[in-house]
Amino acid sequence: MVGRVARWRSPWWTATAALVPVTLTAWAATPPGGYFTTAVVASLCWLAVGLAWLVTAGAALVAPHRPRLRQAWRLWPFLLVPALLVATHGAVDRDLVGRAAFAAHQSALEALVAEPDRRLADQRVGLFEVDVDVDRPNGCTVLTVAGAGLLGPTGWAHCPDRVPVSAKVDGYKYAPLDGPWYEFTLDW
Repeated sequence: MVGRVARWRSPWWTATAALVPVTLTAWAATPPGGYFTTAVVASLCWLAVGLAWLVTAGAALVAPHRPRLRQAWRLWPFLLVPALLVATHGAVDRDLVGRAAFAAHQSALEALVAEPDRRLADQRVGLFEVDVDVDRPNGCTVLTVAGAGLLGPTGWAHCPDRVPVSAKVDGYKYAPLDGPWYEFTLDW
């Protein structure tokens, strides 16, 4: 069987398996503050795929090849897993996933904040389940994403009249997002 690679030494199964942590990492970064549990599971999946990739790449490099230099080009698929890791974490670090999710849900969120001033709990907006609270000292409608954040609630704030002030008094920190929209976190 010349030219045929054993399945366990093939780079394609690790590259295919890397799609699981890519998806979990992107999902964990979707809401402001992220989903902590999903991020931990994604990290464990990255660890498992990384170890499998190391074993597979090591076995492919050690395996006897005919003239090694002429066959080296066949090892390019082993670069897929590191490329997926770098691309995924680059997209998450630049908040491309979170901003894309917000842009996809912005019209539904605006329709939700346009409703009369009342407290709404467990409202489904696309991918997210949010609680809406209108009575905040700085005049914002706060949409808290269920399950997001590590130690405190996080979500979006709609402040059409003025720029919200991050204060140590109530613990809310605001970061500008788009127009009257802000991401908020509650710090302890």
